[in-house]
Amino acid sequence: MDFAKLPKSAQLVLKVLEEPMSSKEIAKRTNLSERTVRYAIKLLKDSGIVKEVYLLQDARKRVYVLSENFNDILEGSPT
Repeated sequence: MDFAKLPKSAQLVLKVLEEPMSSKEIAKRTNLSERTVRYAIKLLKDSGIVKEVYLLQDARKRVYVLSENFNDILEGSPT
């Protein structure tokens, strides 16, 4: 997947996702609507760039983190 081919919202989410964050936190940092953030996260999850992690303290809460091999995916290298 080419970074430049990602929608601008997904590119912005990738830029701020340096640590585990909820979709609400991402929305605050990017000034995007929560709906737009959820869509961007869905695209990134489907591409394998982002992983969804459920918190042990409260399984209803989810945070998003970059996959270990996200650079390889963005560069088009086989995993």
